[in-house]
Amino acid sequence: MKKNLIYLSAIFAVTTMAQGKELVNYPKVEIVEVEDVNIIKEETTFRPSGYLRIEYKGYGETEGHGDGLENSFSDTSVDPSIAQDEWNRGANNYSRLQTTFGVQATEKILLEGRIRDYNNLERDDESKDNSAKDGTETRMRLYYAHNNWLTSRIEYYNQENDDQELEYQLRMDLYKNKGAFVEKLVLAPKYYHLFPNSNGGNYVNAIGADLEYAGNLPLGIKWDGTLYLDYYFYNQDIITGSNGNDKEDKELVVEWEFYLRRHFELYTGNNYGINLDFEGGYDPYVFRQYDRYGFDSNKNSYVMKKSKNTYELYGQLAVSADYRVTENFVTTVGVGAEYRNWDNVNQDSASDWRWQPFAYVAMKTTF
Repeated sequence: MKKNLIYLSAIFAVTTMAQGKELVNYPKVEIVEVEDVNIIKEETTFRPSGYLRIEYKGYGETEGHGDGLENSFSDTSVDPSIAQDEWNRGANNYSRLQTTFGVQATEKILLEGRIRDYNNLERDDESKDNSAKDGTETRMRLYYAHNNWLTSRIEYYNQENDDQELEYQLRMDLYKNKGAFVEKLVLAPKYYHLFPNSNGGNYVNAIGADLEYAGNLPLGIKWDGTLYLDYYFYNQDIITGSNGNDKEDKELVVEWEFYLRRHFELYTGNNYGINLDFEGGYDPYVFRQYDRYGFDSNKNSYVMKKSKNTYELYGQLAVSADYRVTENFVTTVGVGAEYRNWDNVNQDSASDWRWQPFAYVAMKTTF
């Protein structure tokens, strides 16, 4: 009886509107069955959505910054007069203004962007070497979803030194299971091209594939990362031997990123929140086909510049406070420190991990 009354009421309402003196456009409706009860369901249309986040982050001096060169395990080809950059050389006392955004323009098209502007905070201090990070890098990604499991991605990347990269990926969703030990697997065959900032002939081509993965561990720990498989074609030879005559113009490079993350909500109340975040892992572990050699004028011979196998292993802790101004606008302040083998990254001798502190303020709005 109740079911019939609901059904008759719906018919009566629609009939009354159709007989009105003024023509009004009403949303299209359909009758759907949910647990044997007829419910009027309004068809929804796609609405663009997205986010914008702006973050200002300041990096301090790495632990041991200013130590003498007698404790150095760094690249001996660097000018020994630069003693104050002994740890994490070239990346102390600088700031980063980062803008990230994403726009779901249509059901099939997604645009993402990231702009990082680095500034040297030691610029006006004549007693220190002005070698900190400085410059702007821009990364733009355009996604087009062909169907539920196949997506094309075009990426444009302008580095700090104005080298430009262009990459195409065909991304295939192999597996999805939210909350599981393995949550997602994405395989992405790709083509990559690098344009040097000199507009000269030192360009690079590469073909390969990325395997992205993510999942969950006990105690609320999440894991994720990417395996990069690339075969590079160089337009200029790389020197692979100490005699200076061993050269190659092609190389297989495998990079492995693996991260563990844990988020703790220390306090939540009203519009405030205090959080503790940990993350760490290989960032990245790189396996190259060849060692890299370069000419050292001081020794008048070729010396190894970089081992074919290198890795950076790090851990990071940060405490942050959030304030939700509105439902769609959040501000954040935070402090933390990162522990990493900044300088000595060769696989056979990696050591000398050092702390570097940082602090940041950020705002994020969604629409």
